[in-house]
Order: sequence, then C-alpha cells, then structure tokens
Amino acid sequence: MSAAFHGPYAAMVTPFAEGAELSEPRLAAYCEFLIAQGIGGLFAFGTTGEWPLLAEEERAGGARALVKQAAGRVPVIVHAGAHGTAQAIRLARAAREAGAAAASLISPPFYPLDPEALQEHFVAVARAVPGFPVFLYNIPEYAGNDITPGLLLRVARQADNVIGLKYSGDSLERFAEYRRVMGPDFSLFSGNDSLALAALGEGADGLVSGNASARPELLVTLFSLFRAGRREEAAAKQAELDRFIAGREGASELSFFKALLALRGVPVGEVRPPLARLGAEGRTELPRWLK
Repeated sequence: MSAAFHGPYAAMVTPFAEGAELSEPRLAAYCEFLIAQGIGGLFAFGTTGEWPLLAEEERAGGARALVKQAAGRVPVIVHAGAHGTAQAIRLARAAREAGAAAASLISPPFYPLDPEALQEHFVAVARAVPGFPVFLYNIPEYAGNDITPGLLLRVARQADNVIGLKYSGDSLERFAEYRRVMGPDFSLFSGNDSLALAALGEGADGLVSGNASARPELLVTLFSLFRAGRREEAAAKQAELDRFIAGREGASELSFFKALLALRGVPVGEVRPPLARLGAEGRTELPRWLK
C-alpha cells in the first residue's frame, strides 16, 4: 500500500449558490461536513463534481478555496482532466499552486484517441508539474479512451510523478491486472462502489466514492471494517451500500446526492443544466435513506 494515498475518499459534488454560481461558503461548509464524518480524503471537481459544466476559472478558484478550508487535515486530490492537453496542463498547475496533494487526469473524452496519443497527453501534463503527484482516472463508460494496464505502465515509466490510478470501470479482473502490472507501491483506488469491498480484497489502497459525497459514513465504516479484518461485517456494509445504490435506480444520481445533502443540513444547490433535477417523487423518498 502507498503510504501517501489510502483510505476512503469522497468524490465531492460541487456546491452552487441559488444563482448556480460556485459557492465558496457552501464549499467550506460541505468540506467540514465530510471531515466530521471521518472521510479520509477529498476528490474534487471530478465526475460527481460536474467538471464538464465548470469553467476553468471556477475549477482553479474552487481548488484554492477547498485546499485552504481543508487546511491539511485530509489530502485533497483535484481533478485537472480536460478535453485538451493545454487546458489540462493549466488546471494541473493550478492544483499544484493551490496546495493540493495531487491532481487527477481523466482520459480526454469525445474524440477516439489511439494509445500513443493518450500516452503523449498524459506524459505532457505530468511533466508540466514535475514532482507533483498525478493520478490517472479511467472511467471508460463516460470518457471512452480506455487506460489499459500496459498504457498506464508506459506513462508511469516516462513520468515518474504519475503515482496512482482511479479505476471506475466494472471489471474486477482489470483491477487485479492493474495491481499485478504496477506492483505494490503504485496507488490504486476503486471508483466503482459496487466493487468497493472486492477491490479492497484485490489490493486497492482506497476508494474514491460518489456515494460518499452524501453518505460518507457508509464508505468510512466499510473501509475501517475491512482494515480491521472484520470481513463479515464489511460484507454486510457492502450489502447496505448496494441497497443504497439500487434504491435510487432511475433517479438523477448527482441531483439525488445534492438533495440528500440538503436534507442533512448541508445545502449545496442544484445541478447545472442540462443535468436533470430530482423530481418531486424522488424527493419524497429521500428520508428513508437517512434511517
């Protein structure tokens, strides 16, 4: 296990004010909520954080505000992925300048890229922030442009500050292959909560969880039980997490998280268009997830 990055991380929603602009006061309060729940780290402005709907200036300013609020109590990984290499470099540098613990880089989405182009992109961004830890982020369902174990190894050999990967795919076999190819000192995080416990069993250093954005205690407890060797209790907590995931089927996931946070006394605004807001029927179901 990597000594620097491990544990349950919350893939944060991005708090907006009522006018839909990024709200630094709400971001600060949300950060405090997650830390109070025992979360091990924060993963900001990623998929759960609506990154494609955020301006570059919002992401850079939000990173500064979040790192300042966290004040070193937990590590903050700032997502710096973008459609283009130049923008990803600017965002990675902004994350470094903000004092983040690391940046993450999703595969550039939309255009199909061959492995050589992907490799050049990741290496260029990582080399633009020498000495600053970088995680690659593979979520093929959304981004396409799969980061294979071989590609990951080649990138890490060319840029020694690429020290980890967040894998949000649905293949446990692929996760195990990452660990086999990259060895024990490379940080591997699972971003698929349905595989959380299984991934820990395959050597995951930690979890980056969208569900932890609104129910951090589920992932904190699951990780703690696993580390304590209490596998039956950890399996029961995974089953509870699975019920939470299945129970909101058909709902807008990000809007669900934001509405649930508001119910918990942590207002974070609504999702930005064109994402769908949670309907009235979905909102009436929210209280049962807090029992």
